Amino acid sequence: MSDKSRQTNLTSWRKKYNIPTNKFLIQKTLQYITSKNWYTNSNKAIKDKFGDNTDLFINILASTSQRNSVGFNVKVATKTLIYHKNNIPIKFKFGIASKQIEKNIDRCFNNEPLGGQKINAFAKALKGDLNSIVIDTWIMHVFNLRRKSPTSCDIRQIKTIINKISKEIELRPAEIQACLWSYAKLELNDSAFKEDNDFSYYLKNMHPDRYIEEM
Repeated sequence: MSDKSRQTNLTSWRKKYNIPTNKFLIQKTLQYITSKNWYTNSNKAIKDKFGDNTDLFINILASTSQRNSVGFNVKVATKTLIYHKNNIPIKFKFGIASKQIEKNIDRCFNNEPLGGQKINAFAKALKGDLNSIVIDTWIMHVFNLRRKSPTSCDIRQIKTIINKISKEIELRPAEIQACLWSYAKLELNDSAFKEDNDFSYYLKNMHPDRYIEEM
């Protein structure tokens, strides 16, 4: 596809779904600039807490992130890792997307590729790949897309826009996505519970050993 064709497709997609302008997205990114280190802070906290199990924990964390809050995500991922390390059968649920999550948990333990574009992108970003762009429900809200999951066209166009903004304001793509996620969580969130904390906030006072005591 030529550059002209790509631009035509992007323009028609933006018009069809009333996608915010790059200027607006840049404004919101800069408004929530304190969130740019969301993945960097999370990565450091996970390494400090889980050491040699960092990659496995991140895979579990990404898998259990589906339709769960950040706080619950940390708790259920920690519990999952502890149970696995102690050879205790995992019989608890992972939230409203439990059945889909269970499949990815099995993949984590069998060292198999994770399923789902968002989950894979999330794991990469948490492992330090700041070129990875996580497109979840909240980023869909940012781009005025109200369907349950993004189409391949949505994914391509959102990545194109974020990568363009990245070059313009000299932030990494994952940093921009994190800022826009915070904007969505705080301004486009209809629920009473509004949070934009990264995983370090929850891991700071969490003691994994307590899950052993609860068994």
